[in-house]
Amino acid sequence: MFKKLLAVLVVSFVLVGCGDSGKTIDFSSKSAMQQSIKEMSEKLDSQERNVFQQSIVKVAFVASLDSNNDEEKLLQLLKSKLGGKTAEEIIKEYGSK
Repeated sequence: MFKKLLAVLVVSFVLVGCGDSGKTIDFSSKSAMQQSIKEMSEKLDSQERNVFQQSIVKVAFVASLDSNNDEEKLLQLLKSKLGGKTAEEIIKEYGSK
């Protein structure tokens, strides 16, 4: 189950663009999370989109290691690191420099 969630998360970031400057990730459900990431992704240019996707993957990878295969803990870690942040804030905080 844990690997499925991580795979869904990574695929979500790879398949979508980046988005609305005021939009944040909705962690109320997996589908809401995916949809909000898609909406955030759609409006960034290709360079910003790539950095955003790399940032999300980086956060998801670290959270997956820290969660010890506990899906609920993984979601909590992701929410604590990404919740309430816009695409631009995520890029600024976790983007490669």
